[in-house]
Amino acid sequence: MRSRGAAPRAALHVGAVRGGSSGGGAPRTAGGGVPRRRTAELGLLVWVALLALAGFAAVVGAETSAFGPAVIVVPAIYLGLVLALHVFLVLRRFRGDQLLFPLAAALTAIGLVLVQRLASDLLLQQLSWALIAGGAFVATILIPRDLTTLARFKWTWAFLGLVLLVAPLLPGIGREINGAKIWVKIGPGSIEPWEAVKLLLVIFFAGYLEEYREVLAQAPRRIGRFPVPPIPYLLPIIAMWGMAMVVMVFEKDLGATLLFFGIFLAMLYLATGEAFYTLIGLALLLGGGFVAYHAFPHVAARVDIWIRPFADELRFGAGYQLVQGLFALGNGGLIGAGLGNGLPERIPVVWSDFVFDAFAEETGFLGAAALLAVYLLFVYRGMLIALRAPTTFLQLLAAGLSFIVALQTLVIVGGNARLIPLTGITLPFVAYGGSSLVTNWMLVALLMRVSDASARIRGT
Repeated sequence: MRSRGAAPRAALHVGAVRGGSSGGGAPRTAGGGVPRRRTAELGLLVWVALLALAGFAAVVGAETSAFGPAVIVVPAIYLGLVLALHVFLVLRRFRGDQLLFPLAAALTAIGLVLVQRLASDLLLQQLSWALIAGGAFVATILIPRDLTTLARFKWTWAFLGLVLLVAPLLPGIGREINGAKIWVKIGPGSIEPWEAVKLLLVIFFAGYLEEYREVLAQAPRRIGRFPVPPIPYLLPIIAMWGMAMVVMVFEKDLGATLLFFGIFLAMLYLATGEAFYTLIGLALLLGGGFVAYHAFPHVAARVDIWIRPFADELRFGAGYQLVQGLFALGNGGLIGAGLGNGLPERIPVVWSDFVFDAFAEETGFLGAAALLAVYLLFVYRGMLIALRAPTTFLQLLAAGLSFIVALQTLVIVGGNARLIPLTGITLPFVAYGGSSLVTNWMLVALLMRVSDASARIRGT
């Protein structure tokens, strides 16, 4: 039996340093007013520029067999935005990670190239969202001054997240698109509130688990090796399970269900080191999914499409999208057909749900593997930031934000490859969608701020 004062086995190690800033506020070790050079970041952004220009040239060349001044307008505007954000970080004497920003910029550039390839009429909209995402990035870098203040209002974030989550169910503002009721109508357009909910819930989980992780990890009672904490501390697990079931049943979105509950279980394990809680959560999720499969036709339809998409009654109907995506993966081969030379138009809504399959068809297995490697590197840097963070809250915050990208990528790629049932989640930074792009850039800014706080405290 573990002693009462022992630290949780797998909990993130806290390395707080006395006398330093704990959340990205005013630096105590900075000197002078000369801008801090971010040469590594700038060097990587040069490669991002080459990637964007080469991608647009390849796509436009394949479509029109001619080049004009208009070809470089969109990449030029985007690269101007990226350079402006880099200059902003330099002038702020920002000490945060120098790899996350170029990685996010590269993924967004790939996304713009693919929107040009798959739905050129949506390109200006996606570019506009990229500009808005840049503004959201700047705002998140500046506000709040101290990140740890977010933990003080954790229940406010939880309430706001709950309101946004149920907003699509409200009459008059909720909209159902492509079978999922996850949209809220704002003026002539629509947004997906759950994109913001994932950030709010991570902030809430980080604050809640920072406060109660000792109680959860060192329960006074045990059944064998398994902890049995007081019932009130188990309520968040039940509440998250209920929230996940509401999303799956009433909003018809399996992806958000997996994402929300998966993030919570991962952060719970990181905070306490107790796999028992994760097993409880998985059992609840599987049990709820089993009941929903037999009780709700739309849940059963998603599972049936996954199990037998080539069945006669499905392959030209409900399973047509998945079947065409699988054909695209098979057509890609090792090196692909080349940008602009595939047949992604056969896949319905390819620019959103199946952008990974379209990319794999035209760049092949090697291109798809390279894209996944970029995501892997992004998640690795995020987890490294979490390990180096100075407080438990910042550690859990960075780990949760990194896990969002990891799980979201895993869920959509797994759905495209028919490893799991297809969901409505989009590929981070790459797939078309304004709500997703803006929140993902805010996620990058939060991770960089945690890294900046660590660097200032250590004087590095």
